Amino acid sequence: MEDFYLSDTIEDNTIFVSPLSHKMYLSAGGKGLGGSEGFFVCSERNSNPDAGMEILAKASTMEAAELIFCALISKLRAQAA
Repeated sequence: MEDFYLSDTIEDNTIFVSPLSHKMYLSAGGKGLGGSEGFFVCSERNSNPDAGMEILAKASTMEAAELIFCALISKLRAQAA
């Protein structure tokens, strides 16, 4: 796994932002996203880590990925409350 730049856990999901190696990109089902370059917002179920991760969004810059991450985390926290 690559380095996580941002990470937060909401209920059973860990949401994180990270660059992905080409191999990790392909194993996460990253097709049609323009390749493995950039930053990815991903989710992983804590109760089933063997299921792997899911790519939720891709951003070309860390700043854009952080904006997507913060908006998603804010929405998920509001729904969980």
